[in-house]
Amino acid sequence: MAYLLTGIFVVIYIYGLIQWNKKVAWRLNPLVSKIIKYVHFVTLLVSLSIGVLNLKLDLGFRGLWTTRIIIITVLISGIFFNFLSNKSILNRFEKIYFRLFSFFPVVVGGILLIPFIGFVLVASLFGQLISPAENIYYQDRNIRVQSTFLGVLGPPRLDIYEKDFIFEKHLKRLDYEVYGIDSINVSYTKDSTRVIVYGLYDYDEKQKDKTEIIGFKRKK
Repeated sequence: MAYLLTGIFVVIYIYGLIQWNKKVAWRLNPLVSKIIKYVHFVTLLVSLSIGVLNLKLDLGFRGLWTTRIIIITVLISGIFFNFLSNKSILNRFEKIYFRLFSFFPVVVGGILLIPFIGFVLVASLFGQLISPAENIYYQDRNIRVQSTFLGVLGPPRLDIYEKDFIFEKHLKRLDYEVYGIDSINVSYTKDSTRVIVYGLYDYDEKQKDKTEIIGFKRKK
């Protein structure tokens, strides 16, 4: 049934896009269209830049939603621009670009039609986009410790981020079953940070009082 509904959506979307461009004459005025176009390209450039920083240096914008809002802005402005914009402001490359971008939902639908793998991939990426943190165990002006959704096939993992001006650095991802965590405490010394995890071994009577301590050299 899910594959049938996805296939129907893809067909209806393509048909609707073609008919809209043929029969609907209303468009946003040139000034608004230009603003949306520039917002799209600026947020796209920022998204690509932060993607490179994340891959190379484990850096991202500070805050749970900052990067996600930028990515969502890219997607929404790119998908709907071809439906609503005044195309007189576009050069040839931009017309082709936004026409192709408007088919992004079709691409997603096509991936969903791949048995099992398609659903896992789309659901995992969508979950990471709309759920920046399942639980924030500790947060102050220097550090944030959270459980992060990674995909539908595995449990959330514990992530530690260090805040620095407009950026935050991903310090470590811990291979713990976060559902067993009772609480987390963070302590600072002059040159180090200690993250103390409680409750990981409550299932074991012999180790129930055991904690995990993760230490980092302090930058601040």
